[in-house]
Amino acid sequence: MRRIARDLRVGAMSLYWYVGSKDELHQYMLDAVQGETEAAVPSGDWRADLTAYALSTRMALRRHPWAVDFIGAGPPVGPNDARNAERLLSTLDVLGLDVTTSMWALMTLLTYVMGAALREVQEVRWHQAEAEATASMSEADREELEDKFEGQIRDQGRYPHLTKLLDSNIDPDGDSTRDERFMFGLTCVLNGIAAARP
Repeated sequence: MRRIARDLRVGAMSLYWYVGSKDELHQYMLDAVQGETEAAVPSGDWRADLTAYALSTRMALRRHPWAVDFIGAGPPVGPNDARNAERLLSTLDVLGLDVTTSMWALMTLLTYVMGAALREVQEVRWHQAEAEATASMSEADREELEDKFEGQIRDQGRYPHLTKLLDSNIDPDGDSTRDERFMFGLTCVLNGIAAARP
C-alpha cells in the first residue's frame, strides 16, 4: 500500500478512503487487467473469438506479469472478469459442448496463454541478463563463449537432437519467432477443443 501511495503521490492511509483493504485493491487491479483482455461478443466464429481473446490476454500479461499468479483461478473477481467468462462460455455454444467440457476447454486455453506469456517474460529477462553479463566482453570473446558451448554439445556425441537444432540455426527463445510460436501452440489448443465436440 505504501508503494502504491508513493506512486500516486498520496499518503498511504488516504488510500483507505477509496478501498477498504489491500485485498480489495488487489481485486480492483485484477479486474482492471481483465478489462484489458475483453472477450468479444460471440460472433459465431469460435476460433476467431478465442484467438482474439488469447492474443489480448497474452499482451495484458506481458504488460502486467504479476497477474499471471492470479488470473483464471477461482471465481470471477469483478465485473470485467464475469463478463469475459460469460462471453467465452457463450462462444463455445456453437460446438454443442456440455458445461463441464466448455469450462475445461476454456481453462486449457487460459493455461496455455498464461504459460506462453510467462515464458515470454522469462525469455526477455534472460536476454537482458545475458546482455548485461556479456556487455563488457568483446565480440570475439562472446563468439568464443558461444563456440565453447556449442563444442561441448557437439563433441560429446550424446546430443544428436541438440546438434541438429544447432545446425538449423534456430533460436528457440528468439524474439523474432515469438508470435509464430504462440500461434502454433494456440492452433494446437484450438484443434484439441474442436476434437472435443460430441
